Amino acid sequence: MKQQKLSFSLKLGALLVSQALFMGHAAAATAATSDCDAGVADSLTQMFTCGSVHGSLRALDYSTHNAYFSKGYSQDTFSYGGTVKYTTAEYYGLSFGLGGIFQRGIDHNQDHLVSELGSNQTGVGEAYIKYHYKDFSITAGDQRLSIPFLGDYDWRITPMLYRAVDANYGDADNFLHATKVTRFKNWGDQGFHRDTAYTNADGTNEGMKTNGMWAIGGGRAVNFDNKKLTGQLWYEDYNNYTKMYYADSYLSWTDTPYQPKIGLQVIRGLSSGNAVAGEVNSTTYGAQFAMNFTPSLRWSLNWDHIAASNNAYGDGALVTPYAHNASSGPYFAQPFFTSTQDLGSGNAYGTDLNWTATSSISVGTRYTFMDLTPSSGASSTNQSEYLIYGTYSFDGVLKGLSVTDFAGVQTTSNSAGNFWQNRISLEYDF
Repeated sequence: MKQQKLSFSLKLGALLVSQALFMGHAAAATAATSDCDAGVADSLTQMFTCGSVHGSLRALDYSTHNAYFSKGYSQDTFSYGGTVKYTTAEYYGLSFGLGGIFQRGIDHNQDHLVSELGSNQTGVGEAYIKYHYKDFSITAGDQRLSIPFLGDYDWRITPMLYRAVDANYGDADNFLHATKVTRFKNWGDQGFHRDTAYTNADGTNEGMKTNGMWAIGGGRAVNFDNKKLTGQLWYEDYNNYTKMYYADSYLSWTDTPYQPKIGLQVIRGLSSGNAVAGEVNSTTYGAQFAMNFTPSLRWSLNWDHIAASNNAYGDGALVTPYAHNASSGPYFAQPFFTSTQDLGSGNAYGTDLNWTATSSISVGTRYTFMDLTPSSGASSTNQSEYLIYGTYSFDGVLKGLSVTDFAGVQTTSNSAGNFWQNRISLEYDF
C-alpha cells in the first residue's frame, strides 16, 4: 500500500508541476490580451471573458496510531482531489462564482479510514451571486465563510461550505457584518443539508437537524502613538442549539522590532430552542501575548479558561455546530489534532514558535496542555500535544506548489496509549 501511495504521489507531483506550468503560461497570456481593468468589465461580454479561474489541487496522506486514544486502532488514508472555481468580472458591481469539488482515494481500507477523506466526491461546490459597491458587498448562495466558528478550516481536500446570505460593510478592521446560513456542507459530504457536525451515538443526525443560524458582528480599529487597538463583537444564534456572544481585542506595537501584541477574548454560550446537543451554559475568558524574537521568529503564549457548569454540555464546554471536532476556531489556546471546545471545562494553555527561515521555508513547533474536565465529577484529561510542522513553497514557474507536514503526539493521564498523528500534503494553488 505504501509503495502504491509513493508511486501515485510521484505521478500526482508530476501532474501538479505540469499544471503549475500550464497555469503560469495561461495567466501570462490572459494578462497580455485582456482589456479588463482590475476585474471590472465594461460590458456583459467582458463580464464573462474577463473572468478568472482559481483552485487548489491536493494530495493528503493522513496516518494515526491509537487514533484519538483508542488503543490499537490506526487510521491510514491517502486521498487526492481539490477545488476549481470560475469567477466572472464585475459588471455594475455584479459578479458570479461557480466551482466544482472532487475527491478520490487510493487503496482505501474501510477499517482504517479517516471519515472526511474516505468518501468520493464529485459535484458543485461554491455557486453564488455577489454585489459589490465601494465598501459594501453581499454574497448569496453556496460559499465559504470566515466569521468566528464558521470557517472552512481549509487543510483537507474539499472545504466546508455554507448556503448563506453574507453581507459586509467596511474593511478587515472596521466593519459591520451580517450572515444568515440555511444549509451546511461538511468535509466528508458533497451535498448541502440541514445537518451540523454533531451526530447521535449511532452516527446519524436524526433529531439533530437545524434550520441554520444567523449572526451579526462589528469591528473597530484605533491608532494612537505607536500602537494599534482593534476589537470585534459578534452575536450568533444557531437554531435549536445555542446562542453565542464572542468578543476579542488586540493591542499591537507595530513600529518596534519585537512587535509585541496582547490579546483578550470572551465567549459566552447559552441554550437555544430545543438544545438538541444538550443544555448550554458556557463562559470562556482568554489572554494571549505574542512577539518577535527576530523579524523571522515569532512566539506566542496563550491561555483560555472555560468555567465549569454542572449538568451543562461538556461541564460548561462551548457548543459549536459547524466547528465540532473540526477546529478550535478563534480560541487562543488550541491543539491541532483535537478541539478545545470539545474537551470540557478548566484551563487550556498553549505556546507556539514559528520561524520563517526563507521565502520558501517555514517551520514551527507548538505545545498545548488541556487541563479540562469533560463531565461533572470527572478528573482532568491532562492532555498534552507536542507538534512540529513545516512547509516548503516552490517559486518561479512552480509558484503555488507546496509540501507541508504536521507531525505530533497527544498524551493524557487516563489513556492506555498515546495518540500519534502525521499529516502530509502536496498542494498546488492557482
